[in-house]
Amino acid sequence: MTRSSTRAIAGSLFLLSFGLVLFELVLTRLFGVVLFAAFAHLALGLALLGISLGAVLQHLVPSLVPEEGLERRLGWLALSQGAFTVLAVVCTLGFPLTTQTTDEMDNLFERSSLTWQLLDGTWFALLLPLLTLPFAATGLAFSGIFQRRKEHIGGLYGADLVGGAVGAMLFVPILDTLAGPDTAFVVTLTSGLAALLLFRQGQSRAGAGVAVAAVAVSAILLGVSGAGHELLRVRYAAGYPEQNVTYSRWTALTRLSIHEDRRGAYVLLDNTSASQVILTERERADRASEPNRALVYRLYQPGARIAILAASAGPEVAVAQSFGHTGIEAIDIAAIGRLVAERYPDVPVNPFLVGGTRIVEADGRAAILFSDEPYDIIQMVHANLHSSAGLMAEAWSPSLLETREAFVTYLEHLTPDGTLSFARGVHTRELLASIRAALVETGVEEPERCVLYVGGAATFVLVKKRPWTKAERDEAVALVKSYPQERVRLDPRRPDPEAFQERQGDSALMTDNRPYPDSPERVREALRSAFSRIAGKESGEVGATEAIYHTLAIQAAFVLVVGALLVAVPLFRRRSAGLVGVPGVWAGLLYVACLGYAYLAVEVVLIHELVLFVGHPTYAVTVVVLALLLLSGLGSAFVQRLDPSRLTRALRLALLGVLVLGALQAWVVPPLLHQWALGLPIAARLALTFLCLSPLGFVMGMPFPLGMRILPARAAGMIPWAWALNGFASVAASLGTILLSRLYGYAQAFTVALAFYAVALLLAGRLRKVGG
Repeated sequence: MTRSSTRAIAGSLFLLSFGLVLFELVLTRLFGVVLFAAFAHLALGLALLGISLGAVLQHLVPSLVPEEGLERRLGWLALSQGAFTVLAVVCTLGFPLTTQTTDEMDNLFERSSLTWQLLDGTWFALLLPLLTLPFAATGLAFSGIFQRRKEHIGGLYGADLVGGAVGAMLFVPILDTLAGPDTAFVVTLTSGLAALLLFRQGQSRAGAGVAVAAVAVSAILLGVSGAGHELLRVRYAAGYPEQNVTYSRWTALTRLSIHEDRRGAYVLLDNTSASQVILTERERADRASEPNRALVYRLYQPGARIAILAASAGPEVAVAQSFGHTGIEAIDIAAIGRLVAERYPDVPVNPFLVGGTRIVEADGRAAILFSDEPYDIIQMVHANLHSSAGLMAEAWSPSLLETREAFVTYLEHLTPDGTLSFARGVHTRELLASIRAALVETGVEEPERCVLYVGGAATFVLVKKRPWTKAERDEAVALVKSYPQERVRLDPRRPDPEAFQERQGDSALMTDNRPYPDSPERVREALRSAFSRIAGKESGEVGATEAIYHTLAIQAAFVLVVGALLVAVPLFRRRSAGLVGVPGVWAGLLYVACLGYAYLAVEVVLIHELVLFVGHPTYAVTVVVLALLLLSGLGSAFVQRLDPSRLTRALRLALLGVLVLGALQAWVVPPLLHQWALGLPIAARLALTFLCLSPLGFVMGMPFPLGMRILPARAAGMIPWAWALNGFASVAASLGTILLSRLYGYAQAFTVALAFYAVALLLAGRLRKVGG
């Protein structure tokens, strides 16, 4: 193969991988609108399964990507990636995936609590195979390249990883410029450029003409979209009916839209997470009559310093202002406050234009952590963590606002007489274990004396950093009595540890390592019930938390079925790949599967671990994916330069390096970052995170191309099958890591990931014997 051909194929790999990762990330955002947030995680599984499907096709029918005319065949596959991406986006937006209604709704959360019942199984089943098409086309191209150009796999695999890294890096700025669905035209542009490179190398004038046309049309459409004209629009949202949406704007964090009906105006985040815009004195008075929002502000004279977490469109801000408070920080991860200020500049009670309210666009916990002064009040009311904006899914981005460590942060940033006011409706009781543990950690001997719990029509908890005084307690109880439907359920002047435990119920202690309120027993029971529902043995409504496990179970069942096909079908078609009678094939396949699981599991856990340090889930996803893919690409390219006689030794050293650096990143680096660098600006923290992950990413990019280079030529036919198993194992890792984290914690999930790398190390010496 000529140097120019190598460069053309490497360039096309870079562009195709760029488009693949970009579409994968965008698909999570689309799912957050047309489905529910718990389904966003499915995008990753579809991507990897599609890639695996393409690889299996190449394994079964090697002539799909032949040696002769390789560049021309790859060019058409590149164009297919772009065309299938547009088709997938159009179908995602146009299929009625959930039950639609034109009725105005009386309850903000009535649809988000009916996730499973609203899903249209027929349309959903039709959509899934269509969504795999762009990934399958790319997987077919990748596996064919790696099979036909095995001797250059280090550099080619590196181009693949670096392209994906750049796609992850540009995801945020692209979605800040274009509407989410219109990013499909970025993929058609890059796939057209990839096809043009390949057709020119393959001397196909007809193909080059089609590629030029694809690039030109894509550029024109991107220009129109960038000018503010949304071309591909949502037709069927999972939440509010689209005919009542009067404004919408996509960002990397969420789709922000304004819904107006007879009840007033609401800002929607994605689909079912809604927050009322206060437009009249009457609306503000209505919210101020709700004890979970108002009572804490009645305990303080105007002039208190206040932080409102998950401020959204500002109803709690408006309530605080109605009692004369002005020193308010309205904290939310999305630019909702700015949107409300800009869209309603002439509304006298607009909470973001009254007094000294300051809009803080950051993760709530990070904003408190980096505050220079303590607060008199820290409040959070009904943060919708089951479909909140900017989070990949509740399963991916858990309740880091409500862990033991989070409440320690809040308590440490309260004034001596300050109060925490948290209201999560029926889920408020799940906070009690975290609150109690945080109080104990901060030195409180009788934590029950610091907690006043109110239950009734509105359930909320008020927490001091030291025991309530009699005067404070009496004033609060008197205010509770002014609301006929409310009762004090836990009285700080009458501490009762047994009553505290009974009120807490079976909710587990949430920590940064395991930030889920469900006990391992509840997780197992929820999964058992979910699989029973899939089998038709159970029916009835599914709550918000149960719906998460239901969707995870659906994905797990889907993965198991498809995975069985990916393993079984090639097993019975080994003759077409020339693998009949080739010894040691299973060692090679197991080695690659271990790498697939371990790599993605490490990536998923690192994203979780770094959310707090970098200050936002989207930043964590971006910096982790960028660092690992970019440096893994460089590590893979480095492999290409190694002497063939030293490959096995290099492989063992690389895997040992992954184990050592992985252990340091799991248990040593995070505490040091939190201790010494939490106060740095966001840009500095992102840069520091990138530097810390770089050595690990570099060595993680070596084992796959080293293993493929070590394989004897006689075993080259197994490469597409190995690539398919690598993808399938990655899907299993994404689900397995989530379930392990929910059951046992992130540290344990990281340990399992490193164990798979250890198994790969044990198999390293057998690769050279495959086929021998």
